[in-house]
Amino acid sequence: MATDMLTFGLANRPDAPAVVEGSNSFSFRDVHLRANALARYFVGLGISTGDRVALLAKNESQFLEIQVACMRAGVILVPINFRLAEPEVSFILEDCEPSLVMVTPEFDALVTDWSTLLLDEAYESLVANGTDDPLPEIIDSRDCTILYTSGTTGRPKGAVLTNHAMFARINANIFEYQVNPGDLFLQCLPLFHIASNVSYTYTYLGATNIFLKDFHPLAVLDLIEQHKVTTALLVPTMINAIIHQPETARANLESLDKIAYGASPIPPSVLAEAIEKLGCNFLQLYGMTETSAATVLRPEHHDPALKPHLLASAGQVALGMETRIVDEEDLEQPAGEAGEIVCRGEAVMRGYWNRDDASAEALKNGWMHTGDIGYQDEAGFFYVTDRKKDMIVSGGENIYPREVEDVLYEHPDVLEAAVIGVPDEKWGERVHAILVTEEGQMPELADILAFARERLAAYKVPKSGEFMNELPKNATGKILKTELRKRYWDNEERGIA
Repeated sequence: MATDMLTFGLANRPDAPAVVEGSNSFSFRDVHLRANALARYFVGLGISTGDRVALLAKNESQFLEIQVACMRAGVILVPINFRLAEPEVSFILEDCEPSLVMVTPEFDALVTDWSTLLLDEAYESLVANGTDDPLPEIIDSRDCTILYTSGTTGRPKGAVLTNHAMFARINANIFEYQVNPGDLFLQCLPLFHIASNVSYTYTYLGATNIFLKDFHPLAVLDLIEQHKVTTALLVPTMINAIIHQPETARANLESLDKIAYGASPIPPSVLAEAIEKLGCNFLQLYGMTETSAATVLRPEHHDPALKPHLLASAGQVALGMETRIVDEEDLEQPAGEAGEIVCRGEAVMRGYWNRDDASAEALKNGWMHTGDIGYQDEAGFFYVTDRKKDMIVSGGENIYPREVEDVLYEHPDVLEAAVIGVPDEKWGERVHAILVTEEGQMPELADILAFARERLAAYKVPKSGEFMNELPKNATGKILKTELRKRYWDNEERGIA
């Protein structure tokens, strides 16, 4: 596989911008030359095929050239979550043992005892003298990237992607996103995340990436207007924030063809409101770091008027994947029966770095076990009801928080909702709601619970609740229920992760 991510862009649009971030803009030729210079720098340092290079940075304009350089040099890139604390960063570095850590000055203090390369003026001088001379390495089936999971249920694990897995993801994305060379793609998710695959897809087709370093809903609106963005990638909490901005109604979003979203469930009421207010197509991709998209809810399925039930769906099987529902014995379940969602395909990770036992458990019988509970209907649409560990067992009844949260989001005064199980002497666990209200609204908790009681079976209705100014989230905008549960379970004999 000698073709890499820049081949098509170089041949067809060498002077077009490949990446734009703030005032920085690099053409496909720029990225090509800079990546060559960096790859040769790696070789000059004695970094060999299969060695790791870590990267601790936000969505910098250099991110793309670093990934390309690593792939060309046969080096494994390890992008690290920049929101982690120093001990968490140290754990990842000790786990993957990089030969070099590339870091922006703002995060330099998080890296100690490792050889570092700052992304500063010296770095710019280093990559300024790249040449067209081909490198001796070619891109083959070797490992190319390790993406560490968020670690919300324990120590993060490094999902290892081969070049073949990376390009399987890219090729599937070309179809699912319907990418064209003239597209302008707005990347709002951090590139240490699985979302980097989507940026690389647009690069592979010669389209332009616009990187957003720090999310703010007004920044998203500004970039769409300024650059005539055609596609934006967001998570549900970002979409929710955007549609609740007064400025959204006045923004010029005519260029926007589609919004892609994923990473966590979106309440159907929020999705319906976004479709109405933003006036573009929507595309949902369900998957995880280890798999890429396992299912896709395509634009034609986002129809609140004629297909409202599909707004709660994760879609149908994605291109290049096999996805199914299984029981505890890994036996496939019939339509309508709940079980664990599993998938397999070329895009799935090779395994976890240095974690053979965890790899064997996750990839049991050749299928990636997602840890998500769901079912598939007669028409082939998948519905994700919850995470295995998020399920609440109260008085012997299984309660899926997402179902309760979707109802709470329908209340006009609720901006965000998280439902968790908390200790209860009588029931073992009780359903507890944690709410963020719309700005300026101060509803009574009893009124919100009464609203839920009209729409849910009695045993599913929260028995208690509280208001917070904001919910804890990770760098991709996913609500951290682990943090919310800590206050209630830390002193209990039986804990819930």
